[in-house]
Amino acid sequence: MANVSISGLDELFDDLGAIIELPDEVALAMLTAEAEVIAEAQAAEAVAMGVFDSGTTARSITHSKKITPRDGERCLYVYPNGTRRDGNSRRIAEVAYVNEYGKHNQPARPFINTANEKSADAAVDAAAKVYDDYLKSKNL
Repeated sequence: MANVSISGLDELFDDLGAIIELPDEVALAMLTAEAEVIAEAQAAEAVAMGVFDSGTTARSITHSKKITPRDGERCLYVYPNGTRRDGNSRRIAEVAYVNEYGKHNQPARPFINTANEKSADAAVDAAAKVYDDYLKSKNL
């Protein structure tokens, strides 16, 4: 009769359990990597589509720094932040909205949606690199 001996199985199960419960700091790093790619793409697309108000809108695009739970998922937001400094009280987000969807006598310049679509693969790749580094740290 043959004997089979397996060693290291408990450690493997522990590592797999750690992967299932992705730590918040790893999730934040992954989301931040994605958000940085998307924010940069949105700013570049704003300039490319002619969203000019002295460049304020493109420069204002940023992302949140903390994870926000939404519908049971973890997320970061990419958005234009701030108010205009030219005496106009309109928030930069309002300017971005009008540019994205247009208004009477102003055609839409959907720089946000276009940039999101163009940068989707690069954003996922950035998050995958962070996740891969995490897996390597667990020897997986």
